[in-house]
Order: sequence, then C-alpha cells, then structure tokens
Amino acid sequence: MKYGWIAIVAMIAALFSTGPVAAQDPSGKGYGPEQIGPEESPLPDPDTVTDDSMSELDKIRAMDAAPEAPTVTGARPPSVTSGSAVGEAGMGTEAAERERARRSIGDVGKSVRTEEDAVPLKFQFHGYYRARYNWIGNAPMPKGSIDGTPRTNFPSKNASFGEMRLRLDPEVTYGPNPDLPIARLRFTIDGFDNVTFGDNARVFSVPLFAVDQSNTDRNGFDLKESLKLERAWIEFLVPIGQIRVGRMESQWGPGLLTHAGNGLAEWGEFYRGETFDRILFATRPITLARGISKGDTRQTPLIYAFLYDRLSQDQVVDPTISSSLTGNAGAATDPYFKPSYSTFPERSAFPLAYLTNLDRRVNEIANVIAWFDEDFGRAATDELFIGTYVLYRWQQSTNSRIIIPDVAWRMKYTLKKNRRLAITTEGEFYPILGHSGALGFTDNPAYGPETCPPEPCNQGNASIWNVMARIGIMDEGKWFGQLEGGFASGDANLLSGAVPPNDLEAPRPTLTTRGFNENIKVGLLMYQVALKALTFQALNPFRAAELGANGSVWNSKYLMPSFRFTIVPGLEVHTQFLVAWADELDPWVYASRNDRCGFSPECFMGWEADLAIRARIGAKDIVWIDLETGMMQPYRAFTDVGDPGAGSFGGGMNDAWLWTVQMRAAMIF
Repeated sequence: MKYGWIAIVAMIAALFSTGPVAAQDPSGKGYGPEQIGPEESPLPDPDTVTDDSMSELDKIRAMDAAPEAPTVTGARPPSVTSGSAVGEAGMGTEAAERERARRSIGDVGKSVRTEEDAVPLKFQFHGYYRARYNWIGNAPMPKGSIDGTPRTNFPSKNASFGEMRLRLDPEVTYGPNPDLPIARLRFTIDGFDNVTFGDNARVFSVPLFAVDQSNTDRNGFDLKESLKLERAWIEFLVPIGQIRVGRMESQWGPGLLTHAGNGLAEWGEFYRGETFDRILFATRPITLARGISKGDTRQTPLIYAFLYDRLSQDQVVDPTISSSLTGNAGAATDPYFKPSYSTFPERSAFPLAYLTNLDRRVNEIANVIAWFDEDFGRAATDELFIGTYVLYRWQQSTNSRIIIPDVAWRMKYTLKKNRRLAITTEGEFYPILGHSGALGFTDNPAYGPETCPPEPCNQGNASIWNVMARIGIMDEGKWFGQLEGGFASGDANLLSGAVPPNDLEAPRPTLTTRGFNENIKVGLLMYQVALKALTFQALNPFRAAELGANGSVWNSKYLMPSFRFTIVPGLEVHTQFLVAWADELDPWVYASRNDRCGFSPECFMGWEADLAIRARIGAKDIVWIDLETGMMQPYRAFTDVGDPGAGSFGGGMNDAWLWTVQMRAAMIF
C-alpha cells in the first residue's frame, strides 16, 4: 500500500468530476437524472422496474430500440478531434456501451462488425495429414563407416523409419465466385514437417524411458518448431487482371524447374516445395481488348503474367543443430557440412544495416504467356495448355546472370469414335544459360572452394539442358497406360578444377548438369536412394552436395513405362518399370571418365520395378491407404570401383538388390 493514497485521491477526484463537465455545458444544466428529466436521462431510474430474466443479448437489443441519448458536451472519444455527434459510438453515450457489449458478446451467426459494415467473407479449410513407414533394404552407407569394408566401396544396411506431416491450407475469400473471388487470403501451415517417428534427437538421457517429443526430420535436422507458417499471400482482382502479393508457392507445368510440392505424390512423398516472396500480375489480353472495344468480358484462353521474386528458401544453417555427417559432432563444427554460400557474416544487429546490403539479394523476374483452353476437345475434362515461362535471375555480389526459357505443355483429348478413350500428353523443356561467380569450382585448381569468400568467385558459365515428356492412353475410371522419358544433361568435370588437376579432371569453368526438381518422382530407389547417396559421398567433402542428385533425375536419360488399373471403385493397382543410363561419367562421382556415354555398358545405371496397391475410402476419397514396393538391380555406373592411383574415386556400390516396402495412410480434407 505504498502508493495506496494515490488511488484514494484519484477516486475522490472522479466522484466530483461532473462539476467541471457541467460547467462546460452552454445550457447551464447539469447531467444528473434530475436535471435532464426521466425521458432524456441516460442513467437508469431507481424507481423503474426492470426484467432481470432478460439475457445480456436481449438487453442489448432493447437498448438498440430505445431513443438515442444526447452526447456529453466536452467529453471526446480517444483520438477524435471533435465532439461526438448525437448517437455516435463515443465516450459518454449509451451507443458506446452498446458497441462495446456487441463486440464482446457478439450475435449468433453474425460478424463482430455491425450489419451495415460487415464484409461477407467465406472461410475454407483444406489440407491433409499423412504418415508413411519405410523399409529400405541394402541402403548404401558412407564409405569407410563400417569396419572390414574397403574405403573405396559403399557398405550397406537395412533402414526402417516412419515419417509424417500435417499440412493446413486455410483461405479467406470475398466475392460470389469461390474459384475466382474478388479477394482471397491464403496460408500454408506445416506441422511435424517430415518428422520421423521416435526420439531421434536423444532429448532424453535414457532413451528407454524417453517421454519428451522429438522433432527430427528425415535428413537429421532438429526442427525448431513443430508448427510453422510456410506461406501467406493475398490475391485480388483489379479491372484489368489479378494481383498476388506475398510469400507464395511456385509451380510451372509438370514442375521440372519449379514445383510447389502440394498434395500427395503418386510414388514417394513431396518433401519440400518452391516458395518465393513474389509480386505477380496476370491478365487475359484478348478478354481485356474485347471488353474495352465491345463490352464482351467472356473468358478467353490467352494468359499473360509478369512476376518479380525475391528468393526466400536458401537455408541458413543453425549452429545449434546437433546432427553431423558422422554423428559425433555438431554441424557447426563440421567443415564439410555447410555450403560456402549459406552463412552471412555481414548480418548486423544495427537497425536496418543488413537491409542496405542489396547486392547480396537474389532477384528474378519472369514473363509468362500461355494458352489454356478448358473447352478444348469433346469431354468435360478435356483441356489444352501450352506456354512459355522466361526467367531472368541475378545477384550483384556474385556477378550472377542466369536466363531460363521454359516451355511446358499438357493435353487431354477424347477420341471421336470411342468417347471412353482419351489420349494424354504433357512435358517440359528448359535450358539454364548464363554465368555466375557464386561457386568456388570455376577454373582454380590450386585452391578450389576456399577462394570464396570474398565474392565473387572466378566466373563460371552454365549450359544445362533438361527435358521430360509423357504420352498416354486411358479409359477414364478403368485403366491408364503411359510412357515417360527424360534427359538431364551431364558433366564429366563437375568440380571444374576445384581439385588438383590430372588427366581426368582438368579445369573447365562451365557447369553442364543440374537435376530435375526433386518433386519429379521417377521410381522409388534408383534416384531417390542410390544416385543421391553416390553423389553426396563424392561432392559433400567439397561443399558441393547441392550440385549433385537431389532425389530426382540427374545426369542421365531414362525410360519408364507405367500402367494402372482399377479393380473396383476405390481400389487400384499401379506398376512401373525404369531403365536409365548416365549421360556423362565424372571420375569423382563414378569409377571412370566418359563424356560421351550414349548407351554404353559402363554407363548403364540399372533397372527398377515398382508395384503399388492403392485404396480410397469414404466420401470424396477422404482416406488414402497405399502399399508401395520396389526392387532395383544396380549396374556398372554404380558398381564399378574407382582407382585412386589412376585419378578416379567414385563408384563402388555393391551389386546386391536394393528393395523397399512402404506404407502410407493419409486423410485429405
């Protein structure tokens, strides 16, 4: 009660505060019930009988029906420079009390806004939860990690693990058309994002009695948050098109270059998706011209879009991460763990200081023009899409300038004589051209990646060519057959002089390989397990693992026929067969050098056969149950062993079968 006297003085002052207020009234009247009269008084008459059985909501409605009280002269609401008008929700009026009560209690089925200013919003909630358990037989382990195995060969072990993800995609829309609303706010929220089952972080000293949760993902990273807001952006219509602003997904065509990673994959899982901080404007030029000239605003197929991006997904490694290559030390102490471009020592705590370093930011712009005809063909699901996406990306500090012209197409066409049959095709082609000083593997054999920073590194060029195409025939709802083929250009000198030069690895400052987006799933084992391990083993010591395979097609050409058949509605069988050859052999990745592989035996990667049974349960297939199996026989591109004395260090995978059994349960809503 040290300052209790202050509270007492303030209370006494409040009791006598009506005097000065009344003195400001030009009429000379006070504001008690006796001065105003019973009909005008905003205060209750003690002689008036009230119905105590009325609910708070009924009392508010009764107050709404009552005449408005006069405004207290001289008492102004906060942040308002003039006195309140009669009946306005300001301090000293019953309108203010009604407004406060309405906002605190609300009204059944109504917004907290008044009916006059309420916005007719609609809330939609979508997403999925998936859980998958994987058994992988003869999975390759790091060279030299098991005693008794030659250091030039990969030992193998069986792996088994479960993983899960909760994805929520809520959206708030305004407008009568939910497919094209006037405005929309969208989110993507991930929970337990590819977190593996069990206490993998060893957060409990005695694992046998572990009770604390672990948030370790499939790559050994300990996630800071079990629930994370991944994306948030707004979309709104303007008279000449649509604008989107925010951190949003990016998808073009089948997704060879940029893939959002939404939904569930047919084989395996989508583990990440492309996300950019983006400003996008899209319009339909023919519709716009017709609307201006003739007043005809019917939708037409031609679409044009312009976008500006700031790249937002380049990781910054957290020094508290406890994982490492060997499991013996933290990532921050592992000199081969972090890419040379993933740390930012120039970040300053001084206000706005790091935001002035504009030359470090990676920017891109793109022009998109596409023809998307949903009325193409005879059936309601027929469509024709063809378009080009021309991307220009730059970073000032590394003197990087990259151009990527991308062409994509998709078509479904129902045959005239047999409307149960339809042909389908889709594909994508793009080159990556330009130059960059972002990598330390460009014509500097004496020092390699240690020459950077400072940036820029020696300039290197890019000449990368990737293509994928699919063609199929289907009896919709019964069966579907498809042939898929693809090519990702190779590089027989991937490190371009970052290691001591020899006859097999000479300086050449041109990068000619870059894999498909990892969400393009080709098989279950060859690319997702075997090739990813082979390139990681070779490139990670040079901090160049990002240049290797990411789980999808890399430095190879392949063919993959597939077929699926509906046994009964809700139960399907899927199968596929994969064969592949390396495009070029780099002696640091493979056992020899070959820059013109063709279909030679030493470049044959092997074959893989996969089989799946898929069940869909409930209304609108709300529950998915999938059982997937696969087996792969590796061949010489994997199994030949390099000879360090001759300057080749790669290969060395054993010729045992790789196999997998995987189960997935998911709920989609």
